[in-house]
Formats: sequence, structure tokens, C-alpha cells
Amino acid sequence: MTKPNTMKQKNPPKWALRFLQLFIKDHYLEQIEGDLYELFHREPSRFRFAWNTLRFFRLRYLKGLDDFEQLTTLAMIKNYLKVAIRTLLKQKSFSLINIGGLAVALASFMLISMFVLHERSYDNFMSDKIYRVANGENGRWTPTLLAPTAQAEVPQIAYTTKINGLGEGLFEVDNQTIKEPKGAWVGKNFLKVFDIDLLEGDSKTALTEPNQVVLTESVASKYFPNQSAMSKVISIDGDPCTVVGIVEDRPKNTHIPFGYLVSYPVDPEYKYFWSGNNTYTYARLKENSSEIDAELQLENLYATYVAPELIDYTGHDSFEDLKIEYPDRQFAFTLTPIKDIHLEKPYFSLGDRGNKENILIFSLVAIFILIIASVNYVNMSTAKSSARSKEVGIRKSLGSQKSHIISQFLTESTLITFLAMIISYLIAYLSLNIFNQVTQRDFDANDLFSISTILISIGLVLVVGLLAGSYPAYITSRFNAIQSLKGGIKQEGKSYLRNGLVVFQFATSIFLIAVTFMIFQQVKFLQQQDIGIETKQTLVIENGMQLEDKYEVFKKEIEKIPSVLKVSKMSHVPFKGVPDYTYSIPSQPGATVSPMNTFMAPGAEEIFGFNLLKGRFFKEDFVSDTASVIINEALANELGWADPIGKELNRNELIFKIIGVVSDFNYQSLRSEIDPMIIRYGNASMEIGKYHQRYVLVQMDTDSYQQSLGEIGDAWDEMVPKYPFEAEFLDDAFQKMFDSEKRFITIFTIFSSLAILIAFLGLFALTTFILQKRFKEIAVRKVMGATVPSLLKMIAKDFTWMVLIGGAIGLSGAFYWLQDWLNGYSYRLTLQWYHLAIPLIFILILTWIIVTSRSYIAATSNPANALKEE
Repeated sequence: MTKPNTMKQKNPPKWALRFLQLFIKDHYLEQIEGDLYELFHREPSRFRFAWNTLRFFRLRYLKGLDDFEQLTTLAMIKNYLKVAIRTLLKQKSFSLINIGGLAVALASFMLISMFVLHERSYDNFMSDKIYRVANGENGRWTPTLLAPTAQAEVPQIAYTTKINGLGEGLFEVDNQTIKEPKGAWVGKNFLKVFDIDLLEGDSKTALTEPNQVVLTESVASKYFPNQSAMSKVISIDGDPCTVVGIVEDRPKNTHIPFGYLVSYPVDPEYKYFWSGNNTYTYARLKENSSEIDAELQLENLYATYVAPELIDYTGHDSFEDLKIEYPDRQFAFTLTPIKDIHLEKPYFSLGDRGNKENILIFSLVAIFILIIASVNYVNMSTAKSSARSKEVGIRKSLGSQKSHIISQFLTESTLITFLAMIISYLIAYLSLNIFNQVTQRDFDANDLFSISTILISIGLVLVVGLLAGSYPAYITSRFNAIQSLKGGIKQEGKSYLRNGLVVFQFATSIFLIAVTFMIFQQVKFLQQQDIGIETKQTLVIENGMQLEDKYEVFKKEIEKIPSVLKVSKMSHVPFKGVPDYTYSIPSQPGATVSPMNTFMAPGAEEIFGFNLLKGRFFKEDFVSDTASVIINEALANELGWADPIGKELNRNELIFKIIGVVSDFNYQSLRSEIDPMIIRYGNASMEIGKYHQRYVLVQMDTDSYQQSLGEIGDAWDEMVPKYPFEAEFLDDAFQKMFDSEKRFITIFTIFSSLAILIAFLGLFALTTFILQKRFKEIAVRKVMGATVPSLLKMIAKDFTWMVLIGGAIGLSGAFYWLQDWLNGYSYRLTLQWYHLAIPLIFILILTWIIVTSRSYIAATSNPANALKEE
């Protein structure tokens, strides 16, 4: 039926015709449109035309799913998925290795990504205007007077506060005595600087008066369950403190993870000096202020207040003369953004310290693992592609385009990656506890399933799936249909890309093994160093100042224990932090030294086993020894004194005479050289006061120390009933110095082992596929007289060359990286040739075992089984 001419005055509504064309089958459409135009010619009503259009919507006229182009595309995707699933089920070993390898790689990548994101997020929830004020560029401690003075005199600063902590406080609540960690003693503007809102209490008045405390929710519920802690009184280190506020628990990603805040004690009668550094200072700048302008003002403040005391102490004529003499020292207060502390200046952190280098290393390892798993997929897919040549030939003969073939193989790779991602989440979740132990962090399921981690996972599925499947899809789509059906497909070239990828796997594996092996050897070397003092028999009792004047009684009591050989005391012990004090040299006007400084009672030298080179040690009740000092070799060398005995040093207008020189001994990290040290006589009259006996030293017969520790603890409880007994052997403290290196080795070893495991799983599968491809060649060679050893040698030769080439690449990278890493230690191993040869030999032997074990089966099989198929 032909369409009648429409009226010039009125036309039917176009939207009705488009609606009709969208849903009516094509072979009914022309007839229905003709009927509609005829009805419109009889009654030219647009409304009636629309109504008639709707009347033709019968079920038999409507398009089916196959009539929609979009749904046809969905059907194609559905077909791709069906074929992909069938292929995975058909090639079970291929699928398990690929999915398993990718699952482990993705789980490793997610765990490391979670760790990296966490480390880089520290204090991101805080304002960009919050800064740590440093003394010079890296000085952690600042004068007590700095915070109030800077707030009053630096226009760019809105608020400042001082912090002393984080430390432990002894809580006494309802006759309970508990040592509570993570306490910070803070200035009155702490809540304003860090913009902290209280859940209970008034932020404007909290911590503005002495003896006030703010608790986090968890600490408050611990001591006052099922009730409000507000206005309750807690005795902290013997001082009654009133609870004036409750705050939310701090996030895990902060460098100040406090559990409670105590108002900073202020002694109005105490004279504070600008040259004394004993607090941490934080500042919040005004919104429109400049960090550069604020630093200039702080530099002027340093020159105004600190410089006069410095030049008075050192004897310089002017501040400029002092700066000229010490050109490498920065005489100024500087600002460090709080968000940079965790990774850029971790020594400023009051909580966990980050390591920027480790973050980079772990990120690279995670990427290597992911690449190795993807390489496995590419290698095995290309090796297996010839087995699917007939499938491709049939598809092309039935009309499939190159794009369809590529889409099929990309669908398969994406499906494999998606399945691996699901399994990887399970692996990562089950590994969280182990991961927390080695990283010393507290991750949970919420961190693993956070929005950022999920987005990374989705991105990985798409990126890895598409990238890993692109090359196999491209190669397979280029197969000639006729040759594919004949089974005569030969891949072009000599698989240069596949061999290159295998070389990359070997290079990565050898690099990781070499680095892991050398780090382990370096840490073992450090642990075996003779540090110059006795540590195994030395028990260190902490908080000795709590004994006060009962020390002598406590000493006599524990000396009765048979296994106790000697008892003494000290203000600072090795490996637990030693401060530096500045001394002037009377014989050299204007010259100063800043050695490490500790206070020691007579007898401690016997416990530590100090080696006396010249002079003598302190004597009991020898009054003149309170003005005497003992120095180490490093200080004698710095001063340039061949015979320091009788020489003098000056501090705070007091003259100290050198009476002894001891051999150098390590008292801090073995990463650095031994610093100069002064040992002073320790008693309550010294400037350090009661802290001269912060540590009680006990030399013990370690063969029977377990029972003796209990007896020492009982004696402590009798003397200090309200303060818990804490002690450890000095060799344990020494070993703790290597905790960060041990954690690094553990993490690096775990993920390196996973990378190597994935690489050799791929090598196992690839060897199997290659042998299947060369099955007839091996049979022919065997018929021609080849022996089993010659066949094994022939097959292993190619892999041997790939290991050697990969070894040259991997060991070159390991050599340069390890040289740089070892330079960070003053005590270090020298990198020898065998340190690099061992990883190469290990990988070479492992490769031979895998290749020859798979090759032996092919080499010893009956050649007739292969030749009868021709």
C-alpha cells in the first residue's frame, strides 16, 4: 500500500511516527504507516493519529530482543563470556596457574597499596596551617618559652602550644594502679591549634588550668564504664587531675596518637632559659598568612632571644661571628608542615615513624609481582595460541571480524582477572593478621574494603585484564583462516617477546633474591658486632627515680640475692636515648663541644665492662668527683688532646675536670659512627636531679636469672608498691634497635618469595606447553639416535641463556642499589662477588630442576606415540 499525500495544512505528529519506528518490526512497519496515513487523510486530527498509533501496538507487531542493535551487542558479550568460561574449564591447569598467580599478585598489591595509602595519609585530616616548629632544620626540642613568645610576637601565628610526650603515666582510680601509655602533657592552646572538638566539656576552657586532663573515649570507658568520666578525679603520677573533657579516639594515621592530655605543669618560680630545649612546639598560622613570612619572623625571634644567651655562653663577640664559625648549623626556628612529618621527617613523630624509602621499595615490589603474574598470562596465552588456531579459523570462516576475535580474547583475560580479584580479597583478608604483625600497624577489614582500595581493585581488573590480554588477542586475531583450519599456523619470528618477558622475570627474581640475601647478611653482621660493653648479664630496671631516697635500701636488699653480682644506677643507658649537652673549653675561648651526656654512679663501669685507657673511674663518697668527668676516645680526638687527664670543660659556670678516658662503645644505632660522650658523676645534687637514677643497673648470673627476677620484682613492690616493676636485659634493648630492619627483611622476603613463586609457576607451565609443541621434534631426534642427556641439554640450553641474561640485568641493578643502601651504615659489610653469585646460581639450579624434570618425561617417552599422529 502506498502512502497518500498528506494535507498541506496539517501533518501527523513526528514523535508518534518515531515511536512507532522504534518498537514495530520492520516488515510490519510500512503497512501500518500506510494505514495510519489513510486514516489521517480521512480525519486530519493529530490527536486521533496519535491514538491510532497506540492502537497498532499489538504483541505480534513488537520487536524482539534480536531486533535491537544494543541487545545484539549484549548477546555477543554473553557469547564471549560463555566461550571464555568453557575455555577456562577445558584448560584447567592453564586457568589455575593464571588465576592463582594473579590472585596472589593482586592480594599482595592490595595489601601493599593499603599500607602505602595509609602511610601517605598521615595527618591529612588536619589543617594545612598547622606546623611543627623546629630548632634549626632538624632540632626536635625547642625552648619552653618559645610557644607563648611566638604567639605574642609573630603576627602570622594564630595559636601555639607545647607538648611533652608521648609518655606513660601512672593512673590511680578507685584503688586501681595502672600504667597508662600515650599520655601527652600539653599547653593551654592545644585544642585550638589542632582544632579538636570535645564530645563532652568546653573546648574554650579545657586544659587552661593546672591539673586538668582530657581523655579519649576508649580511656574514659576503661576507667569509668557505663558512666560519664566528666569531673572525675584521677591521680596521674601522684598529682590529682580533674577530667574536663572527652574526645574521640584518634585516627590511626596521626603522628600524635594520644590517649589522654594533661595540662602542662607551670612552675612560676622556675627560671626558664632560651638556650634550654625541653619541649616540642606546634603553631597554627592564620588563614591568609604566609609560611615564608612566619619563618622570617621566627628567625628574628631566634636572633632576639636565643642568640644573646648563646654568645654569652660560647664567648663570641657577636651572633654573626658565631654563625661564621659554624656555617653548617642553622641558627633559626623553622616550620615543618604537620602533614610532612610522618615520611619526610619521621624523627619528629610522637607515634609510629614512617620510612619514605621503604614505601618506594614496597611499591616497586608490588608492581613487579603484578607484572610477573601478567607476564605469565601473556607467555602462556601466546604459547597456547597455536592450539586454538582451528577455533579462530572456524570463527573467521563464519564471518567473525578481527575485532570480534580480539574482543573474545580480551573478555577471557578480563574474566580471569576478575575471578583472581575475588580470590585475592579472600587471600588478603586471611593475611591481615600476619601483615599487621610484620608492618606493626593495625589494619582491619574496613581498611581492606575501603572505597580507595575497591577503586584500585576495579582499576586493576580493567588495566591488568586488558593489558595482559592485548598481545595474545592481537597475535591470535592475525591468524590466516585457511592455515588455521589446516593446523599449519606458525608464529612469526622466534618468540622474541616471550623470551624477553621470561628474561624480565629472571632479572626481577635474581634482583629480589640478591637484595634480600644481602640485607639479611648486613643485619646479621650488625648483631654480631662487639659494641664495647657487656649486655647479656646487664638487667636495666626502669623508673628508678620512683625509689627516691630508698635506692640504697633497695640496692642492699637485691644484693642479697645470690645471682646478683653488682648494682649501680645511671641517668641514661645505651640504646634508650642519650641527650647532648653543650660545654665550653676554658683553654680555648669561644670554642664549644656538644657531646652526648650521661650521669653514672660508681660501680656502673664494672657492670658495663668499660675499658679504661687513662686515668681512673669515679669513687664512692669522693666529694671532688661531683666536679669530675670521664670522656670517651671520640671526644678526646675531637678536642685534639693526646692526654686529656686534668683538662677542664665548663658548663653553666661550673668547671669539670677530666679524670678518665674510656674506649669508645656503641650506645645508639650502628648506622652512625660513635659520637663523643661525657660521663658525669650521678647524684641528686646534679642538674638532672632525681633523674640521675632513672635506671637501676643489675649485673646478674644469667644461669639462674628467672627466679632472681621474681625476687627483684618483690623487692621493688615493697619499696614502690604503687609503681609497676619494669625491667629488661640490655642485650634485648640492643636487639630492638634492629626491629625496623627485621620488619623490612620480613616484608621484603615474603613479597619477594611470592614474586619468585609466581615466576616459576609460569616457567613450569610455559615449559610444559613448549615441550608439547616440540613433542614430535624430540621424537624424531630420539629415533635418529639422540640420547636422553643430549635432549635434556638441548632443551635446558635456551633457558640457561635467558637466566644468564636476566642475571646480568638483575645483578647490575642489585649492585647499585645495595651499594647505596649499605652506605647508610657506618658498620657495614663489603659487597663481595659471591653475594651476587649465590642468587644467580640458586635461580639457575631451580630453573634446571623445573625444566629438566618436565623435559625428562618427554625425552623418555615412546617416540611412536608422537610420530603415529603424522
